[in-house]
Amino acid sequence: MVPLILSVLAGSGLVASGPCPALPLTPRTTWSYRAKVAWSEAGSSTVHRQTIRWTTTVLSLRTADSTSIATVRGWPTNLAWWQLGRAPTVDVLVCGSGRVYHLRPATGGAPRALVDSLLQGTRRPSLDELILELPLRSGQVFGRDSTERRDSFYAWLVESAEPVPPRFRRFQTGLTDSLYSLVYRTNPDHQIVGFVPGLGVTRYVYGHRGTVADAEAQLIAFRRGRSRN
Repeated sequence: MVPLILSVLAGSGLVASGPCPALPLTPRTTWSYRAKVAWSEAGSSTVHRQTIRWTTTVLSLRTADSTSIATVRGWPTNLAWWQLGRAPTVDVLVCGSGRVYHLRPATGGAPRALVDSLLQGTRRPSLDELILELPLRSGQVFGRDSTERRDSFYAWLVESAEPVPPRFRRFQTGLTDSLYSLVYRTNPDHQIVGFVPGLGVTRYVYGHRGTVADAEAQLIAFRRGRSRN
């Protein structure tokens, strides 16, 4: 009998012959960032700035063959449109066949319900939820129907690749790929993600044109969780 998760996600191109090695999703894996955030309150021209320590944590993982569904608290995109005292949300990452999707539970919805809906086939990842399409290469564009536009707006663009800096190599041995810079541009804002396969997100930037809502986070610590036998 084909596992339920495979029959559900096969049509989404999520099934591959191996695990998802590019993004460590073992529960209790953590990434710690030093983040600088800036925001302004409605009706005020005063800009507030703060430097915080932000932690991203894998809470749970469901797997079947090469498809993984993880719940993650504090994904770096939480830092966009920062507000003082904001608590991290719990989102869902779906990984397989070299693709990683970032899904947010509906307002008031539980992450577990979203995971269950993925397993049951009542919810499928969409193209605009795609955040990684591996292997990455400079000039690559993904996350949008290629017929919609001729430019790279409203899609992820792999803008550059460079050797992995020593400051990241010390977090994880055996990193043989590159540090990639991915950019998502729209008319009002932009996001920049630094990503190292096998390590994860090393940098996250959000910038908004107009009302101040800026963030820049740099990876300062990484700890891989250990599987429980």
